[in-house]
Amino acid sequence: MKYRVVIDVLAQREIENFYEYLRRYSENTARKYVEAFYDAIERTIAIFPHSFSFFAEVGAPYRAFLFTVSRRTAFWVIYAVDDDKSEVRILRFWNAAREPGTHGLKG
Repeated sequence: MKYRVVIDVLAQREIENFYEYLRRYSENTARKYVEAFYDAIERTIAIFPHSFSFFAEVGAPYRAFLFTVSRRTAFWVIYAVDDDKSEVRILRFWNAAREPGTHGLKG
């Protein structure tokens, strides 16, 4: 069963910032990576939301999927699953290189 994916405002802003950052270098590259991100969400989290472990920094109920851009750049897609609503709520698109604990989530 496919879950509905809802992207919170903060995560949406982070995705848009990522796109704008890449767009400074290449519109095609920016589009390619953002499309790859949405495709990965639809092929993984929306279909198998429980297949990813809880986010190690805070634990349940937050799960995390590592979206890799390059060998040096990756983003944690931090989300929560609501089985009653068949919904996945993406809370953060958080650069994995950032200081641990700066994501604002409480365990």
